[in-house]
Amino acid sequence: ILGGWQTSFNMFAKTGTRFTPFWICDNCFPLTPGNLGVTSIDANGDFNSEPSFRPIVTGNVNKRNGDQIWDPNAFALPSFGADVFDNPNVAKRNMLSGPGSWGLNLGVHKDFHIGERWVASFGADVNNLFNHRLFSPNSDYGGGGGPFALLGDFTVKVDPATLKPILNDVTANPDFGRLINTFTQEGVDSRRTVRLRLRITF
Repeated sequence: ILGGWQTSFNMFAKTGTRFTPFWICDNCFPLTPGNLGVTSIDANGDFNSEPSFRPIVTGNVNKRNGDQIWDPNAFALPSFGADVFDNPNVAKRNMLSGPGSWGLNLGVHKDFHIGERWVASFGADVNNLFNHRLFSPNSDYGGGGGPFALLGDFTVKVDPATLKPILNDVTANPDFGRLINTFTQEGVDSRRTVRLRLRITF
């Protein structure tokens, strides 16, 4: 019983993914904040249904607060002035670094020979052996349309007196940069799971 066991494992470790902070404009048509130049491509270079725009950086973005790894107060709304194309404070693409992740799967099994014809193969597969939380967001949660790098929403209206755009109805995203979800990735589950298996051949 003690001898003859075989093991298998797979492990991954990776550094943090880079993200671009962005705001979503709920009703920008026909106005365009302009720090992208066109409305068909959003702040992340994707083609999402709602236009998104890069913020103005006003402080230290890497100020951690509990489970929030980036400081939302370090970002302001996009510029609508003449400096939208040359403002050095417009957030750069992929300026934020997300959390790294690692995980390990382990399998153990052994064949028990019963007589000349019967073989019982017994084993256990443990996914995410150390029950390590995998905070690196997947593409749905952390991509161009996901909430991880989303600062919030705003709307735009035109001042009838000056014909200049006014930003209003600003709603901040409370989950910006928060490590509150764990994600299955690289073949490792988001939580520990144990599967026992028994196969008899004859």
